[in-house]
Amino acid sequence: MIITPSRRLARYAVLPVTALAVAGVAHATAGAADAGTLPTDGPTIAMTITNATDAPMVLQDSSNPYGQWMSAPRGFLAPHSTEIVTAYNNDPNGVGVDVTYALPGGAQAVFAANNYRGASSLDGTRITGVAGAYGINPTLDTGFPNLNAGYVLVGHP
Repeated sequence: MIITPSRRLARYAVLPVTALAVAGVAHATAGAADAGTLPTDGPTIAMTITNATDAPMVLQDSSNPYGQWMSAPRGFLAPHSTEIVTAYNNDPNGVGVDVTYALPGGAQAVFAANNYRGASSLDGTRITGVAGAYGINPTLDTGFPNLNAGYVLVGHP
């Protein structure tokens, strides 16, 4: 077979395109793993916290006494933004966490999740202080062993 210059050029052009495709897939796979892969050998909590107000939220406290943070709460959650907080415990019986943010006007938003065998809940989620200005709409999407919850902080006029 005779290889003409145009065939040689086509053969070399395919190599970089293939290499870029493989590199892109590897990069996307690595990004997905870094973006929130949770362990599978114990209970987990994933909390999606949305600040649907015009007010900033400043972290005051976070508690995870029986587990580890995989993605700890941010120190500041801007108005109209969302974060995902994740926790894990290698104890098969469960894990419980809470995250408290200060709000303007003296209120605090407490986001709680309890993921224990037979008793998954969002009990403890509340507004403290000047509660009339804000509210939290929580949803429990899945329970033990992998709790997924959503929380939307809303402002009241």
